[in-house]
Amino acid sequence: MLPADIVWRSSTGIGYEHLKVREENNQILIDSIVIGSQPNNDIFRIKYDIVLDQSWVTRAVTIRYLGEDQGLRLSSDGKGIWKDEQGQIIPELSGCIDIDILCTPFTNTLPINRLSYEPSQQQEIQVVYISAAELNYRPVKQNYTLLENGKDSSVFRYQSGNFTENITVDSSGIVLVYPNLFYRETGPDAR
Repeated sequence: MLPADIVWRSSTGIGYEHLKVREENNQILIDSIVIGSQPNNDIFRIKYDIVLDQSWVTRAVTIRYLGEDQGLRLSSDGKGIWKDEQGQIIPELSGCIDIDILCTPFTNTLPINRLSYEPSQQQEIQVVYISAAELNYRPVKQNYTLLENGKDSSVFRYQSGNFTENITVDSSGIVLVYPNLFYRETGPDAR
């Protein structure tokens, strides 16, 4: 799977993401740029970086607006303890292992690759849900269920609150199709 060079297109409004995945020093490094539109039609450009360990556990995430000083940086011990940029523990995020950044399908890959799945078995997790537009975060419960497991692709049902969608991923767990939100344009197994 690694390295990977992937582009997703937003299926609603304006939007593209260019993501690079590489391994270095026993870490998986994610580097991405997202250009999109907010509900009020304002255009945004953000860059995010994620540091994962070899088990796909998030160790750090940095998000910033391109051309601006505004940004957010969080780090984790990999066991559910999160700290802000000043090194202060964030108690409300206790127990979260994964992150979910609102403007990208990539962060769905993290629990898909980190957890073991049996068909139809639901996995409930708590994630750090990050709004890139507001640069804020909160804990959110999510569920992933393996619906189909194929050689080249698999389908997972994703649920969070009242939202449910069936996400198709490639053999490396990276999103191919997130219906009504994102479609992969380049990279291995692009559709």
